[in-house]
Amino acid sequence: MGGRAPEPTKTASVPVPLTAVVLLLFVSAALRFRGVFLDPTFWGEDGTFFFRQSIEDGPSAILWPVYGTHLLLPRLVAFLVSFLPTFWAPLSYAVAAGVLSSLSLSLFSQAGYRWLVADDRVRVLICWLFSLVPGSYECFLALTPGTYLVFCGVLLLLLDRDAEGRWRMGLGRAVLISFLWFSLGQSLVLAPLVAYLFWLTRNRNYLLLLATLSGSVLWNLGADNDEYRPDPLPSPARLVAIYFENLAVRLGFVPLVPQRWHALVLKMDSPSFLMVSAALIGSYSWAAFKARRRDSEGLRVLVLAVLCVMATFPLTALARRYGVALFSRTEMALGGRHALVPAVIALLLMWQLLARPGWKGARRVAATGLLAWSTFCILYEPLSLPPGAPVAPSWQWPQQAATIDAALRARRAGTLQEPVVLSRINCRPALPPGVWKIRRLTIAPREKATPAGRTGRASEICLPRA
Repeated sequence: MGGRAPEPTKTASVPVPLTAVVLLLFVSAALRFRGVFLDPTFWGEDGTFFFRQSIEDGPSAILWPVYGTHLLLPRLVAFLVSFLPTFWAPLSYAVAAGVLSSLSLSLFSQAGYRWLVADDRVRVLICWLFSLVPGSYECFLALTPGTYLVFCGVLLLLLDRDAEGRWRMGLGRAVLISFLWFSLGQSLVLAPLVAYLFWLTRNRNYLLLLATLSGSVLWNLGADNDEYRPDPLPSPARLVAIYFENLAVRLGFVPLVPQRWHALVLKMDSPSFLMVSAALIGSYSWAAFKARRRDSEGLRVLVLAVLCVMATFPLTALARRYGVALFSRTEMALGGRHALVPAVIALLLMWQLLARPGWKGARRVAATGLLAWSTFCILYEPLSLPPGAPVAPSWQWPQQAATIDAALRARRAGTLQEPVVLSRINCRPALPPGVWKIRRLTIAPREKATPAGRTGRASEICLPRA
């Protein structure tokens, strides 16, 4: 049951090499966020969890959760970087995160996505636009929030088709996605999409994905999340409202309404919001059906993928105390890391609908104008935001790194007699005093070492004291 192949179109026949697109996105991000490379510093959780625990606990830190969620891929990066001189750790984290982010978004440039956007050159442009979406300043060059971009990469891997319209899922790809499940707590929402693709194709590799996804979910359920879970849990009605409101606002209103009017959308009375949302979603559904009437299977998979991805908002509301307030319409935060995946989805939807070959005259002009407007509205955050002042002055880091290296050498040699303590590490962003609890980075002698990361609770080394 491979489905009908997308109609052949007269487009660029040879896609741009993946390596070239990865390099384009990485260089673009490096130029936008020059301060990350000119003054390398850890992103908050990258320093307070990955770096600190890799120093204090060594290889065992790979298995520790962060805020009740396991992040295996960033942990492995931190482990590998621990073999380098400590001075290079912040820069290495940023480079690794940038490569992973660039690779995840660059997948869309490949031929397997011609069924969505036929022109190979246009897809390269879309990849670059993906890298500019809201939240990219926070996620692109940081390991912890960078998992949102890896999630986008997994979604794209699931949407890949060959020239005959068959969904691609070989064993190698299934193993790769299975590994990535263990770094993406939100990947649970993709289970219906994976199950549907198995039903369509009867490809047993999708069963492997479901089995490993179940293992990832069980592993995360075993982590200590009580400190971060809301109490009481939101009701089913509240979760349904969060789902619909985020679907309507982020995929319906945001692509059409400029940022200065977002507040008006969020303050609309419920009947007006419901009517306008229904009109927007209905109009888009009609347009999508009309555009893909010859590829109904692709349309169904795309719609299911979008519906699954937007379930991350009620899922987050179940797992995080801040979720209900942050994702409810009256107080909805439309920027930052939580805006990244919906913005990528919104761009993909608008471009696959409006960047269609064959349109001429007034229709082409109208489609181009609407596409330019929606892209402008989706990319509403400034393209370059300063990362914020670090907690500790940057000139302190070389001496801190030398102190850490010396303490680690002494510990390996068995000559470290007293614990070496660093209370503040050069780290961004600098949150207000008292936001996070503070625990110092401690390099203890071997016999006195006590793993600090097993509970998965925050142990902050880079924020001011309350």
